[in-house]
Amino acid sequence: MKSDPSVSFVQLDPWSTPDARPLPEALAPWLREMGSLTLRLRAHAPGFALELLGYRELMFDATIAPLLGESHGLCREVVLHAGGRPCVYGWTLLPARGMACATLGNQGETPLGELVFSHREAQRHLLEVARFAVERSRWSPAATLWGRRSLLALDGVPLLVHELFLPGLFDAKESV
Repeated sequence: MKSDPSVSFVQLDPWSTPDARPLPEALAPWLREMGSLTLRLRAHAPGFALELLGYRELMFDATIAPLLGESHGLCREVVLHAGGRPCVYGWTLLPARGMACATLGNQGETPLGELVFSHREAQRHLLEVARFAVERSRWSPAATLWGRRSLLALDGVPLLVHELFLPGLFDAKESV
């Protein structure tokens, strides 16, 4: 289990609701999406793939712990690809008890969106957006990127899902 995130970034502004600030026109529908981002990516360009980067243990800070009901847990990192391009870097924070949940414990490379949104009662809560300064990585040049986070639940386990939209999102559509 690795200890450092796969993408190095700094949050530039505080989390806010999507309606509290102007959003880039092309990204606004993605940032406001209330359904499954996996389904939206599959419709956006062919060749959807999930690259599982791994899990790491961590302590939650004072803003995260109340949302997840525990002071520590796991971070699951993925990169979602479409059209042969990396489109979204995602990291999900889940309480330690989450891995005892059969669905999450056996998730493997199944996209979280497929698991959560296949349940009828799935809902996205606390949708917020922010901008990030991202260092160059194998998935993105150094850039200022938009991201979002939301609270989901699966089998009673809260999940704080973060999605950072990479430049390849729009390249994927153009490369098809």
